[in-house]
Amino acid sequence: MIKKENLFSHSVCICLSILLIYLLGFEQKLDRIFLTYFSLIFLGRFTFFRIFFAIWFVIAALYLPVGFYYGPPNVAVVSAITETDIDEMTEFCSQLPSYFYFVPLILILFFIILFKKFSFPKINNRYLIIFVLGLCCYKPIKTIIRHHPNTFSSITYSFLKNIKYPILEFSLAFYESTNIYLTEKQQQLKQIEQTNSIPIVSVNPKHKTYIIIIGESVRKDYMSAYGFKYDNTPFARNHASVIWDGLITPAPNTQSSIPHLISQSIFSEDKKVNAQLNNNIVSIANDAGFETYWLSNQGKLGAIEITVPRIAAYAKHSFYTKKGEYNGKSSRGKHDTLLLPELDNILSTEDSKPKLIVMHLIGSHSNFCKRLEFKVQFDLNNKNISCYVSSIKETDDLIAQTINILKKHNQDYSVVYFADHGLAHADQYNDLRHNPNYQDSYRVPFIFFDSDKSSQQKINKQISGFQLVYLLSNWIGVKLDVKHDYMQNELSEIPEQQNIKVKDWDNNKLYQFNKLKNDPNPFN
Repeated sequence: MIKKENLFSHSVCICLSILLIYLLGFEQKLDRIFLTYFSLIFLGRFTFFRIFFAIWFVIAALYLPVGFYYGPPNVAVVSAITETDIDEMTEFCSQLPSYFYFVPLILILFFIILFKKFSFPKINNRYLIIFVLGLCCYKPIKTIIRHHPNTFSSITYSFLKNIKYPILEFSLAFYESTNIYLTEKQQQLKQIEQTNSIPIVSVNPKHKTYIIIIGESVRKDYMSAYGFKYDNTPFARNHASVIWDGLITPAPNTQSSIPHLISQSIFSEDKKVNAQLNNNIVSIANDAGFETYWLSNQGKLGAIEITVPRIAAYAKHSFYTKKGEYNGKSSRGKHDTLLLPELDNILSTEDSKPKLIVMHLIGSHSNFCKRLEFKVQFDLNNKNISCYVSSIKETDDLIAQTINILKKHNQDYSVVYFADHGLAHADQYNDLRHNPNYQDSYRVPFIFFDSDKSSQQKINKQISGFQLVYLLSNWIGVKLDVKHDYMQNELSEIPEQQNIKVKDWDNNKLYQFNKLKNDPNPFN
């Protein structure tokens, strides 16, 4: 039992525990609070640990502005530390609320005085000690039993990784993120040393500027251009030169799908597939003499943003709205329209070379309502779906603005828009999520806009997203030394494909698309 005279000191320790977790950017969870609290009451009375805790609380106070925007240590934090220059640091500081300048200083002073003067409660109850040790070890041991790590180092790592003690979590997260950052930087540097190896037969672009707009998480049956009853794609529906109904993406998630959509796919006995990343549309355009650009509203580096930035590294010029995770607190307010001023700058520069510009959108990524720059434009009596339909409208508006910028600069252009993957319904049609088991997770829009086309063509043919890089190469006027249906002179001449296969995000194995389940749109 806690004595009345110690009640205040115990309350202080609980408050310190909650504060530490907040300052380091973690979520408030009972196991984190309890473990921090028990560490303070068991160890705080010893001089060594008093100094240890004081140092960590000072670090936490200094980390407050970063933790508030970025959360606990991740690749965004590491990349910001290693890559941010003076101008970017000044910009970051200028955006901070004024209290972020003096609150950390007040906290540091408070912590120094507290850990110097405060009398921590003394606890010697052996049963309480056993309880705390059990609390610490329960989840790590459970994880080890479930996943069966078979080496001492893997067992140790798994044990430490699952202890929800914020100081340990912070240290491990920073160590892991630093490793990811350094590894990915090295991989990107090695990757761009490997150039395109597909022989180019001829280069004859029909247009001066080509733009590839890669949308995010859009299934075509939620677009009015493909018959959806809510008119959320009026620009595409009325102004597209080609609306292709039938593109099947290679995979149901971004990092597995995009590499195969814009890079060459290497098949192994029709059972497995791997992406040959150096043979991508950007490296092909480089070899063909194009000026290449990559504009992205998704993360440059992150725990899962790995493969796509390796392809983007081939571009001669790149622009990212955010350096780290695509979805951290730092991404708040960073909508796809931030890419448009950069596009305007690119097109305002005179260049005799043809241009290939890739625009990678955050589009309709999950947490649909957070993706919206403006108010919800459609009411489907379902908040998530209403936001999803509205997010597609905002992408349609962005395409319209892209075309307007091209026209403003009197560009001879061709623009293609497709999404990386679709989604499937969840929670009794109250939400849409990644799911490899449904065909609609792979059915996406495929739409062209050309400056020299006055009439609209509709093509209803099912084709695979694998080797789409051949079609895109032919579209920009680059003939490759390959034999494939996508090398036809006209899009309409490409035959429909049979027995299309797809992969999921767990491995490179191929599965028959037509054997997957259907997921009809109940709002249509």
